[in-house]
Amino acid sequence: MLKNTAIGIAIGLLVMGGIWGMVHLMGESLSEPNLTAESMPGDSKGVMDLICELELDLDGQLALGIKENEPSRITMAQIDFEKKSGWYQGKIAISESRSGSLQLMGTRLKIYRPAMFQRFGVMITGEEFVVDRKTGRFVQSLSLNDGRNVKLIKGTCAKVIKPPF
Repeated sequence: MLKNTAIGIAIGLLVMGGIWGMVHLMGESLSEPNLTAESMPGDSKGVMDLICELELDLDGQLALGIKENEPSRITMAQIDFEKKSGWYQGKIAISESRSGSLQLMGTRLKIYRPAMFQRFGVMITGEEFVVDRKTGRFVQSLSLNDGRNVKLIKGTCAKVIKPPF
C-alpha cells in the first residue's frame, strides 16, 4: 500500500510539473508583443525614429496623486546614437529642445536627464525613459527629491521605417 501511494505521489508530481511547464511556455509566447528585434534593429548608428503608444501608469498616477484621467496617446520619440541623446514628445517628457543622454544597456536604450522642478506637489530631480529594442516596451520614470523613483508612463514603441509623407 505504501508503494502504491508513493507511485501515485510521484505520478501526480510529474503531471503537475508537466502542466506547469506547458502553462509557463504558452504564457510566454502569448504575452510577447508582435514587435521583434527586426522592428528596432540592434544597429547603434545614426538616428532611430520611433512611434509610441503611451499611457499613464496607474501606480505612478496614484503615487503622485494625479486625479486627471489621461487617455492613451500616440507620440514620437528619437534616439540619436551619434550624439548619444534622445527625446520624446508629451506633456511630461524629455523634449527635443532639452534632450537627455543615452546609455546602452543590452537591448535597452536608456535616456536620462537631470531636472529640478516642482510638479504634482513634489520636487522632481531627474527624468528618464527606457525603450527595449527587443520587445518595444517603453517606461518613463521620475526621480523625486525624497529618493523615490516613480514610473509614470508606459507603452509600446516601434521603429518608423518610412515617414508617411
